[in-house]
Parts: sequence; structure tokens; C-alpha cells
Amino acid sequence: MAELTYKNLRDFAREEKAQPGLGKLPGDFYPSMQSFLSSKFSEMESNRSVLQMREFENAAATIRELVLIRQQKLLFRAIRSGGEETKIDEMTREEYEVYDRFRAIVSEENEKLNSMLSRFESSKKSQAGESAAPATSEPQQVKRVRFTTEVQEYIGMNRERFGPFKEGQESDLPEQEADILLRQKMAETIQ
Repeated sequence: MAELTYKNLRDFAREEKAQPGLGKLPGDFYPSMQSFLSSKFSEMESNRSVLQMREFENAAATIRELVLIRQQKLLFRAIRSGGEETKIDEMTREEYEVYDRFRAIVSEENEKLNSMLSRFESSKKSQAGESAAPATSEPQQVKRVRFTTEVQEYIGMNRERFGPFKEGQESDLPEQEADILLRQKMAETIQ
């Protein structure tokens, strides 16, 4: 990218506000933005001019607005995708890192929601006379975990009851259940 200017920044911010999706930024936008701010800050410090101070403050406010709008769009995209990975050409390398963190949070929250809903669905089926733990033909992979917090009894993804578990207690759990507890930092893997 050619040297970033205040006019470029305003144009990027205006374009970002005007469209629902992400606008295209140059791949080196964030490093260029840091250089631009450093340069403006140095000018402001050396000249001590009110005009340069306002220009720096306006540039910083425009950058803040632009980045916040883009982060909001990234978050909404992560939510709409259900935490699934998608390729988005308009993202910069730095934004991919932010998007991956948003995706991980959305995915974890969806797993919690599905786990909670499956407990109620399981209870509903048992009240209707169906088995709460249907037999599976495939052998399950298990993980040995140690609980880092007390966990109340719950119904897992396969509609099987687990718990209650005390802090420090060790148990072999189906891999899916163990992974959820590990992500929620309720347990740790025992090697």
C-alpha cells in the first residue's frame, strides 16, 4: 500500500459505514496505520501545534471508528456461521486472528446451548417412555480427566447421565464430553 493518509482513512471509514459487508482494505493496512499514527504523533510532539494535535486526534478517532465497525461485522459473521470456519477475502491477517477468536467463542457457546437443550430433550423423551440412553453400535473413544471444579449431574450429548463430580475427582469420559469440559476449563486431561 502507498503511504496512508488522513484522506484514505476517512474514505475507508465512509465506505465501511455505507456497506453491510466488510470493505476491502489493503493487506498491510494495520502496519501502515501504526506507521501513520506514529508519524502523526511525532509531528504533534515536535511542533506542539494545536492544528497537528487535532489532526492526530481526528485520525485516532477515525481509526477507532473504522476498526470497531469492522470488528462488529466480524462478530456478526462468526455468529451467522455458527462458529464454522469461512474464508473471507476482505479480511486482513490481523482480522483473521480476531475472527478466529470470535468463532471459537461462538462455537463453544453453541456447544453449551446444544448440551443444555439435549438434557431437556432427553428428559422429555424419558417421560414419554423412550430410553434416555439409546444403545450405540460404535465403541466410544474415552479420555481420562480430573475435574478442576465441582460439576453437578448432567445429561450428555449421547443422552447418557454423567456426574456428579467433585473437584479433584478423576473419571473416564467419552471424548466429546471430555472435550466440552476441557474447553469450559471444568476439567483437565490426565496423561
